[in-house]
Amino acid sequence: MKIKNLAIISFISLILCNHFDIKAQVTGLSNWNIYLDPGHSQFENMGIYGYSEAEKNLRVGLHLRQMLLNWTDIDTVYICRENDSVQVSLQQRTDQANALGAAHYHSIHSDAASSPTPNSTLLLWGQLGINGPEKYPPGGKKMSDIMVVLLTAGMRTTTRGSVGDRTFYNVPGTTPYLWVNRETNMASELSEAGFHTNPTQNQRNMNELWKRMEAKTMFWTILKYHNLPRPYAGTVAGIITDYESGLPINGAIAEINGQVDTTDTYESLFYRFGYDPEFLRNGFYYFENIPQGTHPIKFYRNGYDTLLTTVTMQDTFITFKDVQMISNIPPTVASTSPANDSLYPGYENFVINFSRQMDRTSTENAISINPSVSFTFSWSNNDKTLSINTSNFVFNSSYQITINPTAQGKFGHPFDGNGDGTPGDAYTKTIYTKQQDINAPQVLSVYPNPNSTNVEIKPVVNILFNEPVSASTVSGKVKVYRNSNGTFANGILRFYTVNGKSALNFFVTTLLAENETYTIQLLPGIKDLFGNEITTQNDFTFTTGNNTYNQLLLIDNFENGVGSWWQPTQSGSTIGVNPANTTMVLNTSVVNHNTGSTRSMQLNYDWNTSATNWLIREKYTPVTPTFDNSNILQTFVWGDGSGNYFRFCVIDQGIGGYEVSPWYEIDWVGWKAVNWNLAEGQTGNWLGNGILEPPLRIDSYQLTYFPGNISTGTLYFDDLRIVNFAPLSVEQTNSEIPDSYQLEQNYPNPFNPSTKIKFSIPQQTSVKIIVSDILGREVTTLVNDVLSAGNYEVEFNVAQTISLCSGVYFYTLITDNFKQSKKMILMK
Repeated sequence: MKIKNLAIISFISLILCNHFDIKAQVTGLSNWNIYLDPGHSQFENMGIYGYSEAEKNLRVGLHLRQMLLNWTDIDTVYICRENDSVQVSLQQRTDQANALGAAHYHSIHSDAASSPTPNSTLLLWGQLGINGPEKYPPGGKKMSDIMVVLLTAGMRTTTRGSVGDRTFYNVPGTTPYLWVNRETNMASELSEAGFHTNPTQNQRNMNELWKRMEAKTMFWTILKYHNLPRPYAGTVAGIITDYESGLPINGAIAEINGQVDTTDTYESLFYRFGYDPEFLRNGFYYFENIPQGTHPIKFYRNGYDTLLTTVTMQDTFITFKDVQMISNIPPTVASTSPANDSLYPGYENFVINFSRQMDRTSTENAISINPSVSFTFSWSNNDKTLSINTSNFVFNSSYQITINPTAQGKFGHPFDGNGDGTPGDAYTKTIYTKQQDINAPQVLSVYPNPNSTNVEIKPVVNILFNEPVSASTVSGKVKVYRNSNGTFANGILRFYTVNGKSALNFFVTTLLAENETYTIQLLPGIKDLFGNEITTQNDFTFTTGNNTYNQLLLIDNFENGVGSWWQPTQSGSTIGVNPANTTMVLNTSVVNHNTGSTRSMQLNYDWNTSATNWLIREKYTPVTPTFDNSNILQTFVWGDGSGNYFRFCVIDQGIGGYEVSPWYEIDWVGWKAVNWNLAEGQTGNWLGNGILEPPLRIDSYQLTYFPGNISTGTLYFDDLRIVNFAPLSVEQTNSEIPDSYQLEQNYPNPFNPSTKIKFSIPQQTSVKIIVSDILGREVTTLVNDVLSAGNYEVEFNVAQTISLCSGVYFYTLITDNFKQSKKMILMK
């Protein structure tokens, strides 16, 4: 422990001695001291890319201590820990500060969120009640009011302000809310310097001099707190980025006034965190003791043009100088499409993706095609992608496309045709045109499967074609016909095309009759993109059972957004992807109409085909709800027909703690319900022991790539929930037709574990009955269907859904023209 302690202190001392002269001492602190509390211990509160809050806090504290001791006449600077080995509790920290009789207490932190987006500063001082006065002795508020300005400016982000802790957390009380404010006998405050769950902030936190810059804003805060003049700052810092990509540059060298600093690299730092060598980057440089005035500053790195500029120093704060460097690597062809060099003239363009932005004029003039054919260009992707229109190409022919070495990049760098790193050679590519398509679209698959039985009474009908079909020809071409009486089911038709195939989804909105035979009618008139038309009707028959998927427990329907989910690359388990293109966002257009959804989760993937292992772990952060292994875990997945694989992952109580479902091949296009029957106990292989040991909770969606399959694309997820496959949970109680809407009080009430809810609707309408907690958070949906006029009863059984605490809950009836809520009490 002592060795590691000395190692950290020696390292920071080395930085000071090698880079920064000892400043002239500031006087005025000789009768004052401070207790520094680098929040947490060891490697607690892990950041998004594996650098913990605890590590960052410690080094900020050590830098601040050295500044105070070396640059001022301060009496004493206490610090609660000096290494990453010791574990120091909150009580040990505050007890020690009190025993030492410290004059001031500052707790150093950074914040966290379930989403990677937030990144702001915050100062919290001890407060006696919401909107109440500062605790005694005062001083924490004054220090916070000063620090929030300087810290925010140093971190170059936004702020939530300097706030009393009771007001911020909105928790009533007569003493301060935070332990460090409540249990200390001196003026105190806590700082949050951004979010370690933010990708940019976490990568910057890794840099030692970034932490020193954070400490310097605290040092200046202390001087202002004591009304002491701030010495000339002499500090310049900034971010070095690539002009074209905007990404920070690793290994860039900054040089000013005889000093040199090199931005972090994989070899110098980022290897510790186990990612791809090109993934992590911060581009941060930092200098101290730069004299007043204007100075030349130089930036250089192999593979980039040297940048010479100047910087004019600010007197009292950090002088920020961000720069963009231009690569001098010759542009080359990164890829072309179609990938198999075979295209359909007039429908598929020949697309050339360059490694860098290109000069349009020189590139277009450098392109020739043999045999000669008339063609036009279009540019996209910030002049990195060139499309050649093939409307005049002949079917069943070959063409040689040549890019001569006279092509140039946007910044005048000559073209490297063969990609050997040396410019001056041509690029050639032979492409082949397909035979003319004279065949109508063919149906590849249908769901429900033809002649299948015991089909759910509210299916998502899916018809998959072997090629793209024309969107203008599909309207009204799918019907679901009840054979016994000649009526048609109501529904919503949606059309999707992806990866060279089209699919029609028909979302049944009125429950099908139980134990009835239906025919999916695909009517004539659908055409492919070349005008070939389906001229005959195709019929596919199936028979329903008396079951449907009844929602017992809602986990996430994404109606409140995707803030409960990580970005794919936030998980250290994610591997074998290109991070910049592997992202998760909210979507409002591709949704599951089977449940009336208006939002879904969109996951964009880009597999690194050069890798040897592939996994995306799309992590769900809440630790609730929990469920047992007696029912079905279900989600709706919009597939892209890629042939890659999807599975569920849950956290259980067994050895290893994580169990996964079997892999499901994504061989469908459009929406499909994917079900993991937990009661059957079938699991896949990952970290657990293969046994589902409840209580369970969701860990993640997981995806993997199979070599040779499509490597880039988009999937959508909706309505993650626990269901059973059983008769409809709502029953009609009598045949009388009511004349008004009515929601009755549940009975019994209070209840445990089940209660019944009766309601009446005077006409056919969509019906939802939602159970929510006292904070308005949805617990489960009891009914989500189109029902005929009548009187109904539905059971709410806690034992079949979720382990709820005793308390007040609300149930709400929602129809097209009516909404009402009532209160019920669960008493265990």
